[in-house]
Amino acid sequence: MKFIITENKIESLKQLVQGLIDDELNNLRVMSDEEWGLGEMDEIDEVSSVDKIIVDKLKMSNGIDVYLDMYVLRDREEFDLVYGSIEYAMEQWLPNVTVHINKISE
Repeated sequence: MKFIITENKIESLKQLVQGLIDDELNNLRVMSDEEWGLGEMDEIDEVSSVDKIIVDKLKMSNGIDVYLDMYVLRDREEFDLVYGSIEYAMEQWLPNVTVHINKISE
Protein backbone atom coordinates (compact mmCIF):
# COMPACT_ATOMS: atom_id res chain seq x y z
CA MET A 1 0.00 0.00 0.00
CA LYS A 2 1.34 3.40 -0.96
CA PHE A 3 0.75 6.57 0.96
CA ILE A 4 0.80 9.93 -0.74
CA ILE A 5 2.04 12.69 1.50
CA THR A 6 1.13 16.16 0.35
CA GLU A 7 2.88 19.40 1.26
CA ASN A 8 -0.06 20.23 3.52
CA LYS A 9 0.40 16.97 5.43
CA ILE A 10 4.13 17.56 5.75
CA GLU A 11 3.46 21.03 7.17
CA SER A 12 1.00 19.56 9.68
CA LEU A 13 3.54 16.92 10.67
CA LYS A 14 6.20 19.62 11.00
CA GLN A 15 3.96 21.53 13.44
CA LEU A 16 3.33 18.32 15.41
CA VAL A 17 7.07 17.61 15.64
CA GLN A 18 7.74 21.21 16.70
CA GLY A 19 5.19 20.83 19.48
CA LEU A 20 6.82 17.59 20.67
CA ILE A 21 10.22 19.27 20.75
CA ASP A 22 8.91 22.31 22.62
CA ASP A 23 7.19 20.09 25.19
CA GLU A 24 10.29 17.96 25.76
CA LEU A 25 12.52 21.02 26.11
CA ASN A 26 10.09 22.48 28.64
CA ASN A 27 10.02 19.16 30.54
CA LEU A 28 13.82 19.16 30.69
CA ARG A 29 13.82 22.72 32.00
CA VAL A 30 11.32 21.88 34.74
CA MET A 31 13.25 18.75 35.76
CA SER A 32 16.55 20.64 35.84
CA ASP A 33 15.02 23.34 38.06
CA GLU A 34 13.12 21.10 40.45
CA GLU A 35 14.78 17.70 40.57
CA TRP A 36 18.45 17.96 39.67
CA GLY A 37 21.12 18.94 42.17
CA LEU A 38 24.82 19.70 42.38
CA GLY A 39 25.73 16.34 40.89
CA GLU A 40 24.06 17.33 37.64
CA MET A 41 25.57 20.80 37.21
CA ASP A 42 26.82 20.06 33.70
CA GLU A 43 23.38 18.78 32.66
CA ILE A 44 21.72 21.83 34.21
CA ASP A 45 24.12 24.08 32.29
CA GLU A 46 23.40 22.18 29.08
CA VAL A 47 19.63 22.55 29.38
CA SER A 48 19.78 26.19 30.48
CA SER A 49 22.06 27.10 27.59
CA VAL A 50 19.46 26.09 24.96
CA ASP A 51 17.30 29.03 23.93
CA LYS A 52 15.12 27.27 21.35
CA ILE A 53 15.06 24.44 18.86
CA ILE A 54 13.33 24.96 15.52
CA VAL A 55 12.33 22.31 12.99
CA ASP A 56 14.00 23.35 9.75
CA LYS A 57 12.61 20.66 7.46
CA LEU A 58 11.21 17.18 7.25
CA LYS A 59 12.13 14.63 4.60
CA MET A 60 10.36 11.39 3.95
CA SER A 61 12.55 8.44 3.03
CA ASN A 62 12.42 5.03 4.70
CA GLY A 63 11.10 6.93 7.67
CA ILE A 64 10.94 10.55 8.73
CA ASP A 65 14.12 12.60 8.76
CA VAL A 66 13.82 15.66 11.00
CA TYR A 67 16.35 18.46 10.60
CA LEU A 68 16.70 20.85 13.54
CA ASP A 69 18.33 24.22 14.14
CA MET A 70 19.41 24.75 17.74
CA TYR A 71 19.84 28.26 19.12
CA VAL A 72 21.92 28.55 22.27
CA LEU A 73 22.71 31.30 24.76
CA ARG A 74 26.32 30.29 25.50
CA ASP A 75 29.20 28.81 23.62
CA ARG A 76 28.92 25.11 24.34
CA GLU A 77 29.91 22.14 22.21
CA GLU A 78 27.96 19.15 23.50
CA PHE A 79 24.20 18.79 23.75
CA ASP A 80 23.95 15.03 24.15
CA LEU A 81 21.33 15.14 26.91
CA VAL A 82 19.02 17.54 25.07
CA TYR A 83 19.48 15.78 21.73
CA GLY A 84 18.96 12.32 23.24
CA SER A 85 15.85 13.38 25.16
CA ILE A 86 14.28 14.95 22.09
CA GLU A 87 15.11 11.97 19.90
CA TYR A 88 13.69 9.54 22.48
CA ALA A 89 10.48 11.56 22.90
CA MET A 90 9.94 11.70 19.14
CA GLU A 91 10.57 7.97 18.74
CA GLN A 92 7.76 7.32 21.22
CA TRP A 93 5.28 9.09 18.94
CA LEU A 94 6.72 8.63 15.46
CA PRO A 95 8.23 5.29 14.42
CA ASN A 96 11.21 5.33 12.08
CA VAL A 97 12.18 8.90 12.90
CA THR A 98 15.76 10.10 12.58
CA VAL A 99 16.83 13.41 14.11
CA HIS A 100 19.61 15.51 12.56
CA ILE A 101 21.07 18.75 13.91
CA ASN A 102 21.63 21.17 11.01
CA LYS A 103 23.34 23.88 12.99
CA ILE A 104 23.96 25.14 16.47
CA SER A 105 24.24 28.90 16.68
CA GLU A 106 24.17 31.70 19.21
